[in-house]
Amino acid sequence: MEWCHKHIFPKLEAITPLEALATFTEHIAEQISKIINENNIKNILITGGGAYNTFLIDKIKAKTDSEIIIPEKEIIEHKEALIFAFMGVLKMNNEINVLSSATGSTTDHCSGVIA
Repeated sequence: MEWCHKHIFPKLEAITPLEALATFTEHIAEQISKIINENNIKNILITGGGAYNTFLIDKIKAKTDSEIIIPEKEIIEHKEALIFAFMGVLKMNNEINVLSSATGSTTDHCSGVIA
């Protein structure tokens, strides 16, 4: 954080808020596209609030040849509820619902409580 205060914040004070947002959006698009391209990912499903950020989506599209897929509004807005419902179904069936590759846990496991 000290590095940001010393090196980034002074630069931000010299530009407008719109320029700062554009700069950060460009950086985010560059980082996302870098990972997509390095891993040769062909299809990208974008959900969550970022799916509505057409400026960001356009920047990502310009930096990769991958197909960018934006799902229907219901999926974008309700994905967390859908994921937790699916995790609940897996728990009810005593199946793995937590992947170590996604969470950093030491093993894949079944987690949660059905009350």
